[in-house]
Amino acid sequence: MRKVRAAAHVHSEWSYDASWALPDLAKAFSRRGYDVVLMAEHDRGFDEARWDEYKRACAEASADGILLVPGMEYEDADNVVHVPVWGEAMPYLGHGRPTADVLQDARDEGAVAVLAHPWRRDAVERFDPDWVQFLAAVEIWNRHYDGVAPNPGGRRFAQQHGLPPFVSLDFHSRRQFFPLAMELEIDGPVTTTAVYEELRQGRFRPAAMRVSALRFTNGLPGTTMRGLERARRVLRGPARRLERAVRR
Repeated sequence: MRKVRAAAHVHSEWSYDASWALPDLAKAFSRRGYDVVLMAEHDRGFDEARWDEYKRACAEASADGILLVPGMEYEDADNVVHVPVWGEAMPYLGHGRPTADVLQDARDEGAVAVLAHPWRRDAVERFDPDWVQFLAAVEIWNRHYDGVAPNPGGRRFAQQHGLPPFVSLDFHSRRQFFPLAMELEIDGPVTTTAVYEELRQGRFRPAAMRVSALRFTNGLPGTTMRGLERARRVLRGPARRLERAVRR
């Protein structure tokens, strides 16, 4: 069995709000010690033909030692609840559909769905416990929205609903590079088929800085990381103002 490090929830220039080309992402994540990149493009702007083209582009951008796994982040009609979905034979499921319908269709296609950033725009308030039967995991740490510490309520929410914890970069720009990974154990070649099977079977664990990400949800490690995140947020405003001033 080989331990495989996967960067999860990654956007490229195929999404409306990101700019990295797929080959550049492959090189960047390979340099950082990842074996797999679980892509998750926004559903907006896609149709079945573009989805097929995108899957081919992911295959072409994959190289020795790094595999780009195509995926789609589906959003509801008013862009509150987001669900990344990965599946080998999954067709394009459409834009702005009710989350329950997307989850049902994803399962029918043998795909894997994860509830993304539940605390973004209070998406957690719309959570329906009936969704649990369709979900493979829930993000307890989303680098883009939670920062350098896991969401304070993430682990508790996952335990409350019996959902495995998931950590994601939600990568859009260089700011989201951070040592979070989903670790899989694969027997044989690292292929999209093998990755999908590990996700379907729930054979994954969340890692941060190459140890269990759950270590940072409580105790001294959790307190330390939350303190760092509070400091980062305090300093972020002045840093952004300085960045804008320099650009002028």
